[in-house]
Amino acid sequence: MDKRKESISQRQSGPSQAALSPSAVLGVYRIDLDRWASSWAGFPELDIPIGNGIVEEFRSFLLALIEDGSSRKTTKRYADYLWALGGEVIRHVNGEPSDRNFPARELLLRLIDKTGGPAWPHAYDARDLDAYHSACRRLYRFMAGTRRQ
Repeated sequence: MDKRKESISQRQSGPSQAALSPSAVLGVYRIDLDRWASSWAGFPELDIPIGNGIVEEFRSFLLALIEDGSSRKTTKRYADYLWALGGEVIRHVNGEPSDRNFPARELLLRLIDKTGGPAWPHAYDARDLDAYHSACRRLYRFMAGTRRQ
């Protein structure tokens, strides 16, 4: 019986995250950030470079969630709302081309704050919209508290 419990425990935890690259860690969570920038791009030559910068900011946040012990379900839910946020950021820069000049970090911090994120017209209902804004607020707190050199 002990072997069975050990086997179940190993399957649930998966491979050691310490031995995996950041992309592989997120892959264990079924989060494929490498495709996000192109999925948002209406104008690939303009949008993909900005999208890649946004993805790097999101990657840091998601890895911090995992490191802090967030469950797979929670991490995946945040990733889903971050994907939506990334699409809204790209929509914003297509409407405000001068904002393309800002680095991704600054652009995100201009669009999210302690109240949430930019409008998201694709929410299913009020609960979905609240969850999106909650993810934006948590990303904002993470980014505002992170110092980069």
